[in-house]
Amino acid sequence: MTETRKVETDVGQTVYLSVGYDPDQPDEPREVFYSSGFKSGSMLEFQVQDFCVLFSLLLQYGMKPNEVAKSLARKENPDGTLSFASISGLIVNELSKPPKWA
Repeated sequence: MTETRKVETDVGQTVYLSVGYDPDQPDEPREVFYSSGFKSGSMLEFQVQDFCVLFSLLLQYGMKPNEVAKSLARKENPDGTLSFASISGLIVNELSKPPKWA
């Protein structure tokens, strides 16, 4: 099962990800693919694609998104809250959320 998700960055960028779920455990993500959002052919687009491949491998070896998320960089916002400091953190955080069918 696959779900496409829309992720908003804190600077107003919209990124689309496709998340593949384990057929035997439909609430467990097993892979993530970057769909669109950054300039085609840009270094950032390639970095996000590569991150998705690497994170998919972590998922396939049993890592949970929330286990990875707690180790990623955060930044303090003007209102005092914390948010992820990179697009990688936003992706991992998004995969920590259950799919719509769960």
